[in-house]
Amino acid sequence: MMKMAIIYGDISTTHQLMIERAEELFDTVLAAPVEGLTFLHSEEGNKVLYKEADLTEYDAVYIRTGDKDKMFSEHIAELLNEEGVVTQADNDTYAYEANKFYSMKILAENGVKVPDSVYTLSPETAVEAAERLGYPVIMKTIGGAGGEGVMRASSKEELKPVMDTMKAFEQDICLQEYKEHNGTDNRVIVIGDYVTGYKRSGPDDDWRSNISGGGERKKSEVTEEMKDIALRAARSSGFDICGLDMIDTEDGIYILEINGSFGFSEELNQLLGEDIILEIVERMHERTME
Repeated sequence: MMKMAIIYGDISTTHQLMIERAEELFDTVLAAPVEGLTFLHSEEGNKVLYKEADLTEYDAVYIRTGDKDKMFSEHIAELLNEEGVVTQADNDTYAYEANKFYSMKILAENGVKVPDSVYTLSPETAVEAAERLGYPVIMKTIGGAGGEGVMRASSKEELKPVMDTMKAFEQDICLQEYKEHNGTDNRVIVIGDYVTGYKRSGPDDDWRSNISGGGERKKSEVTEEMKDIALRAARSSGFDICGLDMIDTEDGIYILEINGSFGFSEELNQLLGEDIILEIVERMHERTME
């Protein structure tokens, strides 16, 4: 009896599609909302409980949680991994993903090009850093997904009020140099050694290209260079399955962000001409069999 569970958060509205595919390969498939989970530590061992089910007794668990659950996801992944359950992430992976500055640092240390970045709580330091990075500069809250918490400032006069506001709300900020990409980037999807992807373009004059913000998907070739970079980025951050935001500039290919809960849908499958959701489930099944 092979069992797979899907842990989902608010961000997941399509996990039912994964359940349908998983039922083709696993004998038991369970969908567990992250807010319904309980950790239990005792002399008998560690458990991750959803109602009467103990997820540490499952063969595979796919973690599909939102930004606000990343800290919780880190503990889930570590506990399940240590109990021999197949997940799509290493123990520390969600700690990297939850902090956009730290994830960029990990990638840079592993030879992946990322925009120059600065992490600061001080509006004054941010202004000094922006002068070094050069305007326009990108401001990102350390957490956030779908383009939320991402801003652009073209001058000190635009930057300083935003930083003051962020400090008032106790928000950590990551500043990044702006890489021109005309509101277009590539979402590259890594599933084990398999890599695919598509191009995204922002609505109208919006320089952000997130689909959740109104962007549009377009079919696009993923080059061998892009595949190599995507695999290196995924491996260095500890993801076996993830999405990466990638831009191709005059200076080379840069990674802007890693996403462990990337979007999938029947519409995306039609665009790519392949069933990405089934690819994910088959990868989890393959690793379980190994």
